[in-house]
Amino acid sequence: MTNNKQADLELTSEMLERNDIIDNAVYDLILTLAEKSRDELDWSMEIIGEVTDAVKEVLSRFKLRVRHPGIVTYEDGSQAYDD
Repeated sequence: MTNNKQADLELTSEMLERNDIIDNAVYDLILTLAEKSRDELDWSMEIIGEVTDAVKEVLSRFKLRVRHPGIVTYEDGSQAYDD
């Protein structure tokens, strides 16, 4: 993790692409588990985000490394990339 106090960080195009892949995979998982089609269940980042967090938590308990790029903002306003 690299701290940055000067400018707001932005995700790189590679990080954004990785997150798109994750979001799509989780949405497909939700559709499969709920036995719904894309026409029956709207894309919802609220649901996708919660499912992603739950999956990351389970994988972490099994000591599996998870790569889900993001940016962390600390109380002092500094930021760091979180992979």
